[in-house]
Amino acid sequence: MFQEQEMPALIQSLTDYTKRMALEHDFKMVGKCMDLMGMLYEKGNPLTRSSVENIFIYSFSTMMCSCNIVEWKVIRSAMPDPLYALYVKQVLKSKC
Repeated sequence: MFQEQEMPALIQSLTDYTKRMALEHDFKMVGKCMDLMGMLYEKGNPLTRSSVENIFIYSFSTMMCSCNIVEWKVIRSAMPDPLYALYVKQVLKSKC
């Protein structure tokens, strides 16, 4: 298995992979990554949840900048609702 302290690096790797799949227009794989992150967030311990919030969710803004509006809508539709809610919360918080 892996050590708990390795979770942030694991989340970063999956984040990088998800962004690469988005850039390659492999939206089916992006959807699978979103589902996996949603499950990790839902069932994870505090470190896992924090890593998903601070690494994966934070990357949505850069992912959005790399896509056109149609691609972003496809990616958005693949996001589990709890992850999208966290993203909206982050965006609103950063505008303060």
